[in-house]
Amino acid sequence: MRRTIVFALAFVLSCTTVQNQKSAPGKPDDLHFHNLKVLPQNISQDDLIKTMRIFSRSLGTNCGHCHVQTNAGAAEGTRPEFDFPSDAKPEKNIARTMVRMVHDVNSNYVSQIKDRKQDVTCMTCHRGKVIPEVPVVSGEAQPQAH
Repeated sequence: MRRTIVFALAFVLSCTTVQNQKSAPGKPDDLHFHNLKVLPQNISQDDLIKTMRIFSRSLGTNCGHCHVQTNAGAAEGTRPEFDFPSDAKPEKNIARTMVRMVHDVNSNYVSQIKDRKQDVTCMTCHRGKVIPEVPVVSGEAQPQAH
């Protein structure tokens, strides 16, 4: 009987603790992103993550391609951590240049096409590769099909 009472009391206390944790306000995230030079300063966290995933898929890479990993020596299976504001990797500045180029192409050229169906994106050229595969085009005229 005593064991049952102790168990019931422990159960009630644990439920109360869990309920208090659920009702307590969470700590606000520091959603002020640092060192954004091309993306909008007021970008939402969801839009930033979505944009980074588009870059990753388009180039077939992950965060470590442009961002410095701070726990590179961590044990296998440990989630990587990054210094996102750092400009130490040249790939980050290359990415910024490419974002500016894509914006320029879409704003100044693609936007002039009547009935355009889509804009130029990273995937347009990269197609999952860091270095886009460019087809060799010879200067010779191709025979026309009749």
